[in-house]
Amino acid sequence: MEHYLEKKRPSNKALVKEFLEKTLCKIPPKSKIYKKNVKSHVRAIAEFEEMGGVLIAYPGTISRRKEHIQLPPFGPRSFGIPNELIIRMQQADTKKPVHIFIMCANTSEKANIVKDLEVTAQEINAAATKKEEKVTFDANLIHLVPWDTDSYWTRDYGPWWIYNNKTGHYGIAKHLYTSLGGGSVGLVEGAEDVNPREGSGIFRPNDDYGADKFADYLNEPIRKRNKAKWSNGKANPSELPHIKSNNWFNTGLLEVGGNYMVNGAGVIASSYLVATQNELPSAKEEELTHPSRVTIHKRMEYILDQFHRFMGIHKYHVLTDPSGTYIGHIDCWGKFLSEKKVLIAKSQDPQINKAYDYIAKTFADDGFTPYRVMCPNRYVPVASEPATTAAYTNSLILNNYVYVPICGKGYEKYDNDAIQVYKNALPGYTVVPIKEKPSHPWLGTDAMHCRTRAIPREVIQRWLDSQNPKIELVQREPVLMN
Repeated sequence: MEHYLEKKRPSNKALVKEFLEKTLCKIPPKSKIYKKNVKSHVRAIAEFEEMGGVLIAYPGTISRRKEHIQLPPFGPRSFGIPNELIIRMQQADTKKPVHIFIMCANTSEKANIVKDLEVTAQEINAAATKKEEKVTFDANLIHLVPWDTDSYWTRDYGPWWIYNNKTGHYGIAKHLYTSLGGGSVGLVEGAEDVNPREGSGIFRPNDDYGADKFADYLNEPIRKRNKAKWSNGKANPSELPHIKSNNWFNTGLLEVGGNYMVNGAGVIASSYLVATQNELPSAKEEELTHPSRVTIHKRMEYILDQFHRFMGIHKYHVLTDPSGTYIGHIDCWGKFLSEKKVLIAKSQDPQINKAYDYIAKTFADDGFTPYRVMCPNRYVPVASEPATTAAYTNSLILNNYVYVPICGKGYEKYDNDAIQVYKNALPGYTVVPIKEKPSHPWLGTDAMHCRTRAIPREVIQRWLDSQNPKIELVQREPVLMN
């Protein structure tokens, strides 16, 4: 059977047409800032903060056991990102390496994964002409989370991290994942016959459960340690010191991680997609598939209330997506680089670029420093039309590194310009260009940001502490963040 990830991708125009026909959604209102002037001791953690792990997926299917109740995707297992990126994300040659967590139900695959990564590392080092081009690979930083997802877009369904300044606890703010980028709440009913693997359904159930399974993976050994006893040569064994686990909250919102961008200081940004995917918690709402501006406004106020309650968000930049694509994810054209810096795309289309200019101005008026990067149209063999936008904004900031998806041959000028924008915006960071995986190319609606999800370093450190049997691992002091 043909692998679902290798099917020809419909053109953006075809997907937009399908979205409009199915949802009947109207064009949303102009960009707007919603505010909640109430302080919170909870804070949503930004991408550019210190991270100790990255969650990726290795979807596919093996011979299915009779008791296996999941429905994993058909075809051979495959990463959505190149091996080079996985190796470089480890940052294994630094003082603070990064652990790579791979969602894959068949944990015996680890040996094959490690072997492939070792071969890639050797090939990179053999071809390197400069010292900084070489890599270090550490198999001990690879961990398999025993769960098969429907896809490799861990950014969309992976955990959103929060921190409680009062308790010192980290937590997961869980959203309900939807697979339809331009979806509407009206598609929930009647979507039962749609195959989620085709990308047209409302849910990919195994993806949606991915954050839960990853939380279980992090907490299970902690629970075991907390129940364990240690004698230390004494007649009466004593309890091991408590090690904090991570709290888990459900926001009650239908969302996708690619449409979620926070600055770590209570500000969030997304497209209006969130307002078409969430209805008001009322049995009387009548505008499910074609919400009016009044309804969208009410929904956004409710959504901000939920984000404030669970994540401490007090300001929401909700933006009209200028790209004209079906997916509606902000990471295709925008990105917070720091608490007060934002990257906004530029387009070769004058009308689209005018809309991007307007978005950049709204951020500038709100005290942000906007940086701009030209995202040209490029040919992608797997697309049914020879024009799809190269999304340089769909990069990954990981500690003091920025991994930028590049187009390669024929687009060198655009690649170099994009790299220079990142260097100008983030002095002191190492900017690393990453070529696409030929079988899973970078697209305007999908690149490395969509296919990775970072985990705060302190969360990883507490997980490592929980597995260390030494009694001297007393309770770590909370890391308080302003």
